[in-house]
Amino acid sequence: MTTNSLKDSAGKPYATPTKAPLNPVRPGALKGASGTQAGEQERRRGQRVMLRVKVKIHVALQGKATTFETATVSVSPVGALVAMQRNLGADTRLVLEHTGTSERVACKISRPPREMPDGFHTALEFDSPSVDFWKIAFPPADWRAEDL
Repeated sequence: MTTNSLKDSAGKPYATPTKAPLNPVRPGALKGASGTQAGEQERRRGQRVMLRVKVKIHVALQGKATTFETATVSVSPVGALVAMQRNLGADTRLVLEHTGTSERVACKISRPPREMPDGFHTALEFDSPSVDFWKIAFPPADWRAEDL
């Protein structure tokens, strides 16, 4: 399989890892309306659901097509958090494949992976939102656990 043969479900080829300039965040730049540091929940664009789904990561490393089999830690309509045995850098372009449906979606690693006991927790962001990719119904955006 060549690098050019790896495509997302729309048939578009994906790119290889890129190096983007670092954009440092000014101290206090992530302040919310209350003046507190913005947490993950405030910065998210969609609801996350803790869900373990087997996936494949298709990526070109040093010009060679490589596939990693792994599983999600959590999913959202705009991406996922996966546990990988290999550390791939932020902004790496790849194709994520849902092994249950064989559906593919182009995405990128949205921030540097965090090393955890089960591997590198790697945040993936879809090129465009794909609400049906995970085949689940997500809670409404304004839902909170205390609403139960």
